Amino acid sequence: MHLPVMVLAHVGLLADLPVFIDKSPNIAMAAHNLKLDSKGRVIVPNAFREALGIKPGQNIEAHLDKDNGRIMLFPIEKATKKLSIRFGDAPGSLANVAHILSRNKVDLIYTSSRSLKRGKEAEWEVIADFSKTNIARLKMELGKEKGVKGFRLERLEK
Repeated sequence: MHLPVMVLAHVGLLADLPVFIDKSPNIAMAAHNLKLDSKGRVIVPNAFREALGIKPGQNIEAHLDKDNGRIMLFPIEKATKKLSIRFGDAPGSLANVAHILSRNKVDLIYTSSRSLKRGKEAEWEVIADFSKTNIARLKMELGKEKGVKGFRLERLEK
């Protein structure tokens, strides 16, 4: 099970950052007040690291959600990748792409979608575990989907 660490903050007001661990939609999140040091660093509390199995030196993916004023951190596992997909912004387009990912056993960790040109083009960013996915088959199916305009798959671990 993939457990994201989410650091929430109002962009520009980063002095007190509440940190949330999302174990499941039905469980309340733990919070802890943190301070940013002079180099912009935050220490994730040991209890949080232990709960997520984060080890020293492990890579963590950071995402800025400027619209909602938050920063989100995700522990990266070896099979974790980022998939960015551009597709036509029509009703049902995202569902069609989601169905392809589901059929190919892509285990979603975090997703974010947005309209790039209202009614014309949208983008879906997916952080997921691809360990059970046949990547060649996934690429072929995305390439055949008539609404998909392009996609990019990147490794997150550096």
